[in-house]
Amino acid sequence: MGIQETIQRLRAAKRAHLAWVGRAGLLVQGIAVSREEIPVLHTDCPFGRWYHGDGQALAPLPAFRAINAPHQALHEAYAAIFKLLFQEQNVSLFQRLLGKPRRAQAEAQAGVDAQMRRLEAASREVVSLLELLEQALLEHFRRTAAMT
Repeated sequence: MGIQETIQRLRAAKRAHLAWVGRAGLLVQGIAVSREEIPVLHTDCPFGRWYHGDGQALAPLPAFRAINAPHQALHEAYAAIFKLLFQEQNVSLFQRLLGKPRRAQAEAQAGVDAQMRRLEAASREVVSLLELLEQALLEHFRRTAAMT
């Protein structure tokens, strides 16, 4: 894989992860998501498949290695938001009559808000690391080109 293709992958990953944050925000606002936008493991998204596959050629770079943890946290936060928003559907009629859903709903909303903050922080970190990685690759490319 050439440097241009690698940089294109990094830029696509940056756009995709910003879109995930946007989708999570829409989900929190009550807007439905399509089947393709349902949470997946961090190893199953397009960037995750590349990162844990061909991208491993970049493993010697510190910025590359640092991406995994916040990338995983981003996916875990999105999955937690999804679960918190949709677990309410399983409330029984008896629980509704006792008023438990209202309290559970407030607790779920607090959890959603906390997970959204976690997702946004992880996303900022992923984007920052992707930018650092891109800079490192460009610098390496410049040095290599200057030597030839």
